[in-house]
Amino acid sequence: DIGDSWQKTARLNGYDIMVLRLTNNKIPGPKPVLLLNGALHAREYATAELVTRFAESLVEDYGADADATWILDYHEVHAILHANPDGRKQAEAGLLWRKNTNQAYCGPGSDQRGADLNRNFDFQWACCDGSSASECAWDYHGPVAASEPETQALQNYITTVFSDQRGPDPTDTVDDDASGTFIDVHSYGMLVLWPWGYTHEFAPNAVQLQTLGRKLAYWNGYTPQQAIGLYPTDGTTDGFSYGELGIASYCIELGTEFFESCSYFESTIVPDLMPTLIYAAKVVRTPYMTPAGPDALSLSLSDGAAAPGVPSGTPVTLQATVDDTRYNNVNG
Repeated sequence: DIGDSWQKTARLNGYDIMVLRLTNNKIPGPKPVLLLNGALHAREYATAELVTRFAESLVEDYGADADATWILDYHEVHAILHANPDGRKQAEAGLLWRKNTNQAYCGPGSDQRGADLNRNFDFQWACCDGSSASECAWDYHGPVAASEPETQALQNYITTVFSDQRGPDPTDTVDDDASGTFIDVHSYGMLVLWPWGYTHEFAPNAVQLQTLGRKLAYWNGYTPQQAIGLYPTDGTTDGFSYGELGIASYCIELGTEFFESCSYFESTIVPDLMPTLIYAAKVVRTPYMTPAGPDALSLSLSDGAAAPGVPSGTPVTLQATVDDTRYNNVNG
């Protein structure tokens, strides 16, 4: 429990904001962290379900799948399934609800009330025409930075989970061996986005962010691009996590609509995005470094080498293909 929704702070039957933390506690750390954030925009149905499916798959495959086992043994996966639970209840009633439900903005009974939580973060808040000052607008940034309890909860958690790896100057770069990745999952648009969203200038680690972004887009065919290529945004989650702390940060826009069909979700989003999230978890120890190298694919051991009871010191043969083509270069 990392905090409360606005309705809970107002004693209006709100919700706790919960994080699911997955790792094998029997193996000591420190361990690098992949933090996934879902459903910050309430109407984006597929996001919470995808993050949940990914968590379930890691647990179900542990001990049977090498990737899942290694990820949970030597990494931590933190999953915020519902970052905006008040708004989600409105969306589940069929409304195209995006914001939280703060009744101080746009009238207590309005379907346009609330603040856009993905425009309310401290970093570059309301700086650059990437959000609205109108209370009833879909991208209303709130009266001040981090005015909303949901934003405060997320900011506090991000700064607790990750260490500060970037200096205070806007041009300060992050060392290549920096650790940790933050992914805010949204819909829709079939995009992989990285900072900056508030300016056309490149982020100090633009090359590294682009490299991992292209790898994340390899499995799904999404367009990898700097966030402002979609439209200007300020006060965003990934702007905060990279801008304040230097964390490798992304927004993935899933699918083709807000209320995604179950059939498209099952047939396309899940099979296309699971490998993306697995890869993100595998490179989280050095996300600015590892994606720039080739991938070792199609690993196999010589006959009998994988069987239980192979004596220590027995020669075995490991074969693999080293491949450096897993990049989607479209608009990158």
